[in-house]
Amino acid sequence: MQSQLMLDNSMMIQILLERLKAGIVDREEMQRELRAAVAKALANFSGQITSRSKLNAIIAELKRELSPVLTSYSEHLLQSVLDIGIESSQLEVDSLSQIVTNEVSKPDAEKVKKAILNVPLILTAWGGSLFLKKFISSWVTSSIQQVENQTVLAMAAQSNIQVLQSTINGAAIDKTQVSTSTISRITYNYRTIANTAIQHAHTCAAQEFYKENDDLIKEEEFSAILDNKTSSTCRALSGNRYPVGAGPMPPLHPNCRSQRLPILNDKFANLIITKPIGRSEWGEESYYEWLSRQPAKRQDLILGPTRGKLFRDGGLSPERFAQLQLHKNFKPMTLKDMQKFAPKAFERAGIELK
Repeated sequence: MQSQLMLDNSMMIQILLERLKAGIVDREEMQRELRAAVAKALANFSGQITSRSKLNAIIAELKRELSPVLTSYSEHLLQSVLDIGIESSQLEVDSLSQIVTNEVSKPDAEKVKKAILNVPLILTAWGGSLFLKKFISSWVTSSIQQVENQTVLAMAAQSNIQVLQSTINGAAIDKTQVSTSTISRITYNYRTIANTAIQHAHTCAAQEFYKENDDLIKEEEFSAILDNKTSSTCRALSGNRYPVGAGPMPPLHPNCRSQRLPILNDKFANLIITKPIGRSEWGEESYYEWLSRQPAKRQDLILGPTRGKLFRDGGLSPERFAQLQLHKNFKPMTLKDMQKFAPKAFERAGIELK
């Protein structure tokens, strides 16, 4: 048995997770720190890399300067993922508490933490460790290896130190999603590791919550967000139901956003506050159509208060509002940009921008 409120709450939890993923690291700040470490490591070298001994000395210095910075980011991510996992279990409690009338049990925080650390990720094509600590720390090792490889290639090409530094660091801070330098690839990979680890933490937290409430929850439904980013695997699995704790567990691939939703036991139908519906299928309506059904407080939480008011009171359809979120080059529009394209919507909503 499923309820519309449960689906809405599950979507809201995923939106909050995506916001946490987006804010887990300041990509530009990370690039600045790594670029500074590379510059410091290469400061005492000059000319071409002409010998193996000079190559080894450069690599050793790069490792010495980069390792503490990379390790610090790795440790920060591990702690953040554990904290997010524990908070996720509370989100699941709050969600189910809105749907049923009887008391819902929260899993012990240590149980959740233990599951996050000891339950492997199910990434079938992943070449590294599938346990969280090593999954995250492997980013440090692979990042150092990328820099080392670039240094070896510089020797093979008879490049000088200036060219090597430019190749590793790039000409400037990379603000795009395109990875143009070794450092920008390293920061991009960090985001991938973070996204995947956070989704794993939520899955583990949800599993512990479902086990804690196995009298209420009889099975789970694999639910993918069906859009142009959805993998063929997750798309094929979406809607399948499994016993609690059995079957494929997200994340199934890097950057996976799928969830396992709780299906309530039919014998507790009298406890359900909201009307039951059929199987979940988030792809049947667009994101902004879904958002239009949500309370104002939830809209403001997701969009921000000004955009939330414009969404509700500007007289724009969900489709038109969605079109106004991005420029043609896919960069987010500012509110002033949006006002240029839809001035009457701002007037209808009574919004004056300073």
